Amino acid sequence: MPNNLRTLKKDVDYLVDEVISDCCTFIYINPDKNEDEVIAVINQAVELRDRMFDRINNIQDNPVKPYFKAIKEDLIKEVDALFQKISELAK
Repeated sequence: MPNNLRTLKKDVDYLVDEVISDCCTFIYINPDKNEDEVIAVINQAVELRDRMFDRINNIQDNPVKPYFKAIKEDLIKEVDALFQKISELAK
C-alpha cells in the first residue's frame, strides 16, 4: 500500500472508481434489474470516497502511521462490502 498521501488518495480514487465501473457494467448488462439498488451502491461509493478523503486530509493523530493503517484497513473492508452488494444483486 501507499507510502505517502498522494498515493493513498490515488488508491482511494482507484478502488471507488472500480466499484462504480462494476455498477455501470451491471446496469448495462441487466438494464431492467435492480437499477435503483445499484444507484444506491454508487452513492455509497461516492460517500465512502468523501469520508476517506476527509479522514486523510484531517490528520489529528500522532504518530500517523497507525492512523493511516486504520484508514487503509477501513477502505479495503468497505470497498469489499460494496463489491459484495453488487454480487448479491447479480444473483
